[in-house]
Parts: sequence; structure tokens; C-alpha cells
Amino acid sequence: MMNRRDFLRSSLAGPIACSLGAVAAPAVRKVVLPYDRTNPVIYDNDWTNDYVDWYLMALASAGDIKYVGISTSSSIPPYNKHMTAKHLAKSVEWRRKIVRLGRESGFRNVPDPVAGTVGNLKKPASGKVADTRPLDSPGSRQIIREAHKATPAKPLVVCVGGPLTVVADAYLLDNSIADRLVVAYLDNHNAGMYGFNGWSDGWAAYIVLTKLRLVQFTVQSKSAAQIPKKRLFELPDSPARDFMIASTPDVAAPQGDADGPPAISLMRPDYIKKLKRVSFRRWKKRHDHEMPMFRDDPGSRAIVVTEVDRNVATDEWFRAMKNPKAWHTANPNPD
Repeated sequence: MMNRRDFLRSSLAGPIACSLGAVAAPAVRKVVLPYDRTNPVIYDNDWTNDYVDWYLMALASAGDIKYVGISTSSSIPPYNKHMTAKHLAKSVEWRRKIVRLGRESGFRNVPDPVAGTVGNLKKPASGKVADTRPLDSPGSRQIIREAHKATPAKPLVVCVGGPLTVVADAYLLDNSIADRLVVAYLDNHNAGMYGFNGWSDGWAAYIVLTKLRLVQFTVQSKSAAQIPKKRLFELPDSPARDFMIASTPDVAAPQGDADGPPAISLMRPDYIKKLKRVSFRRWKKRHDHEMPMFRDDPGSRAIVVTEVDRNVATDEWFRAMKNPKAWHTANPNPD
């Protein structure tokens, strides 16, 4: 069986092989993202080896964002053999540890993490989203609760570095939140949702693409901030720094913050160089899973960011992490 590391490597190789000799796409008119740093933010991820957890805590601690929720979600076997139920439970505990270490390092205004969805959403025989059976989870309910505090004009932003299950699940539980949230998400490719995260729950990806406001960032666009281990010593000596130095980054960005692009976009709109609006085109089958592919659609609410400035991401990550306003007197207690 192909392991997760090999899956990601094969996924990353795809667009490079396909792009050789391809005709360059015409430049797309720049549009404004439907959020900025003033929107409330929830973060959901599967694994805990990305630096984005620490970046978001630093932003919240410095008062740069309103951080209202954290959750951990993933599909599990038999659908996803790369994340066992035991590994997911461990990730939930590790994310709680990350928050505890962040507070011990002096980060404030950080919400308590909750468990997100366990498993994947199953496409009903009818093929209709409305017939999908929800999973329900504390993370799903957290999104619903915070979305109802938001407005269509100032929606909740859910930054997702894993499968989109928890967001789709929240929508299934309460359709009325659709106009009150935006999903900022990371997958591998510009042409569809067929990277590891889309593969991890293809039906959830379809629900978010067709029913919610989506902004997809991609590994293909070389979007990750560059964070070599030696530069982490520029940060204050703290439990947070020690954890990051000891961690093993995602294979998608071994010298960077693989799942960080959605969070970077909160603070730096100049990070984005090109994007386009897309909608559902067809299903792509890969490793026994179906995943949505895009078609260009200027009238759609869904956006895929096709080009970014990685230097902006790197500068922003270190700005936030070295900001003296983020590092307060250690406070291990919840805010």
C-alpha cells in the first residue's frame, strides 16, 4: 500500500509532469478575497507537524486576529489508511499540547482546541448533498456557533489544512450558516481538489465547493513560507520554539509551513498574485476515491489562488513570530 509520504510525493509530481509543454493560461483579472484580518477565525487540521498552529497563536496574542476556534479532524480507515483512529486521537491530544505550550510561552487570546469530525462523509445513492448523513462533532458545532455570531458582510473564516469534512458537516447540520462563513483551504493542485486533502474526503470537498464560499490555495503554486530549522533560533527561547525545532515538517514543504497559506492570506493580501473563479466540472478518480475537478467560471463564488509570492509568506511568518507584542508573560491557563 502506498503510504502518506509516497502519496504526497506522487501528488506533487502530477502538475509538473502535466504542465510541460502546456500552453500558458491567460492572465486572470485580480479580485479581492472575501475576508481579511478583521474576520473571526477558526482553524482545523489533521496532523500537527505544521508551523501554522504557532503562527495563528502569535497573531491572536498580538491582537492581529480574533481567534475563536481550533479543531482536529480527519477521515480514518477503511476510507483513509494513512490516518488511523489511534493516530487521529493522538493528533487531538498533540494539538491540545501545542496550545498548552503556546500559553506557557506567553501566547494569549488562544481558544481551547476541540475534537473535530472522525471519518468521512459518504456520498448518498441519490447524489444529492441534502441526502448526506452528517457525522456531528464538537468541531462542527463550534463552526455553527461562531458562524451565527458572524454576518454575510463579515463572515467567519475557517482555515483548513486537512480534509474539509468538519466544515461540510457543519453545513449539513445547519444550512443557514452558508452565507456566514468562508473556507480558506490548502490542497495540492490548481485544477481541482485531488491532492491528499481532497482525496481524504472527496464528498466533503464537493459540498464545500458547491454550497459554500471557498478560497483554495495550492502546493503547486509554491505557496509555503520558507522556514528552515536554523532560522527558528531567531525566535524567543521558549517551549514553542523547542517544539518547532524538534518537529518533522510535512513532506509537501520540508523547509516550510505546508498548511500555512490560508492563514498568511488573512494578514497579507499582497501575498496573492493571481487567482480565478471556478466551479465543479467533473469527478476525478484516484487511488479509489472520487474528487472534484474545476472548470473556469467567472460567476462562481469559489476561488483558486494560482500564483503567490512566497517571499511575502516567509516575511510575514517571521514578522508575526518575532513580534514582541505576541510574547507575554507565560500564562498556562485558558484565556
